[in-house]
Amino acid sequence: MALLIGTDEGLFRVAGIPFEQGEAEAVLDCGVVTAVRTFDHTDGVFLASSEGAFRSTDGGETWDDLGVPLGDRFWHAGESEVWSILTTRDGALYAGTNDPYLYRSVDDGETWQELKGFRDLPSRGHWESPIDPHYARLRALEAVPGRPERLIAGVEAGGIHLSDDGGQTWRDRRDTIVDDVHQVMPISEDVWLATTGYLDHNLENLGLGHAVGAGGLYRTVDAGDSWTRIDRGNDFSYVRRVFVHDGRVFFCGGEEAPPAWVEDEHDAALFESTNFGRDFERVSYPGEPHEVIETWAVHDGDVVCGSGLFDVPDTRDDVEGRIMRRDDDGSYHTVGRLASNVSRIAAL
Repeated sequence: MALLIGTDEGLFRVAGIPFEQGEAEAVLDCGVVTAVRTFDHTDGVFLASSEGAFRSTDGGETWDDLGVPLGDRFWHAGESEVWSILTTRDGALYAGTNDPYLYRSVDDGETWQELKGFRDLPSRGHWESPIDPHYARLRALEAVPGRPERLIAGVEAGGIHLSDDGGQTWRDRRDTIVDDVHQVMPISEDVWLATTGYLDHNLENLGLGHAVGAGGLYRTVDAGDSWTRIDRGNDFSYVRRVFVHDGRVFFCGGEEAPPAWVEDEHDAALFESTNFGRDFERVSYPGEPHEVIETWAVHDGDVVCGSGLFDVPDTRDDVEGRIMRRDDDGSYHTVGRLASNVSRIAAL
């Protein structure tokens, strides 16, 4: 089974694991990889990156540019980037950028339409990203299971917002959860998980400092009307991603936000829960205490994950990417190394 490995220096592919450093094949020069996704209802693999969105229909060996509109940005130098990508069962394709704009295609990516209703959200003027004060990232984009017309958008940093009509209009739900949203994972129509970081605009506006929020892992059981933090008491609460497999919940958190990762002024920890977040157990893994696990997948029946120090203010060239496999006894072992930090993986 092939494994696609997104890094901050493009996309790589291996035919299987374990593999030796240098064996991973570079298959797409696309800058920083922000998403690699497959969907049960759509053929192919989809990728979002700092240089656009792409699709492969041959197992990740070759890629086609989907042509998501990317333009010059007025405040932050350079072009905009694609941070999220989604396909829905009704055949629509969506892409979110760090302007942040939301685009939709109904002809397989041949043409794109901006969904300008996303610009009309009342809280938009309060959004910002940690490194770009006038532009937030549309980092999370999901469809509610069984409801392809209902979309969830998670903004870093600007909270969570909901659409009931395929993204044409939106309901502002920033007041239901902290600002710094990294991921939203719908489990069912009403039960979702969300990972968050430390940027809290309300606290910052009070003069209490930058990135001083609580962060953490959150759960809703009422389709986003309210959220409850389920990792209370956890000091490792800067959480990028969560993963669920066979009833087990996985997440890795940092004690500090990414600026501290530049000089290893942080610790990270991996946690697992077998009762959907009522309790979490800290688990040892290769690369601790500094490497942060960003991504998980199931490869040949085994949970695999990738780590490094991805998306820090100053890229860490001295940190290699790592692929790990979880064995049947719950222990983690390194099964591959790459020269660049691992951000996303997908098993094909």
